[in-house]
Amino acid sequence: MKPLIILGYGKMAKALAQGLKSQYNIVVCGRNHAKIQTFCDELSLTPLFLENSTIPLTQNDEILLCVKPYALTSFVFKGKAKCVYSILNAVSLETLKQTIESENYIRAMPNICASVGQSITSLCGDLAFKEESFTIFDSIGKSVWLEEKDFALATALGGCAPAFLALVAESLIDSGVTYGLKREDSTQIVRTLFSGFAKLLEQNHPTLLKESVMSPGGSTAQGVATLEKYAIKNAFLEAILTSKNFA
Repeated sequence: MKPLIILGYGKMAKALAQGLKSQYNIVVCGRNHAKIQTFCDELSLTPLFLENSTIPLTQNDEILLCVKPYALTSFVFKGKAKCVYSILNAVSLETLKQTIESENYIRAMPNICASVGQSITSLCGDLAFKEESFTIFDSIGKSVWLEEKDFALATALGGCAPAFLALVAESLIDSGVTYGLKREDSTQIVRTLFSGFAKLLEQNHPTLLKESVMSPGGSTAQGVATLEKYAIKNAFLEAILTSKNFA
């Protein structure tokens, strides 16, 4: 199996390691030896304990960066890698090239759904490793190849929007409770609604889904009209734009 170094031991690193350990010879490194050992014991992986925070690289190595952006400068990269994969938010390809010597570079932006194998991951970088990057990040969901200039917008849409959907779910649950449902019943209804809707959305345009439950003058139509009255679409447009500008 091909070698893959994972730098980091957080939730995203764990999700990726679980999906890739049958395809790659994975070693895990970072600053905290105890956390690395626990991480590797849980997944039956090999730890790489660093000396002076120095990561040795060879031209056969591929390295996956899963640390916080500010932590990248805590490490010294010695040698030249075959490919660097980075999930560091807002760290450009150019910055990666100035930090780590490698033949190829790939930026990736997964989202929180990676923990259940349902991430949508945005990818960009060297075309020579496009297919390899799909192999890696499709292990935690699905991936899409973009130009780097679109990464901030993709991050807002794929990375930030789960928080927006959480607000929608919370609001619907609270609405049910406000008007008389028990919280556990309201929560169950909304959870099942979201899981069923996700499957429908894979096969149907959202406009068609909306129209399929909107009878003329019916209760759904009245509810949609009220949401439009309070400019729900514009609220999402502004939220995505704001998040994009900070990504």
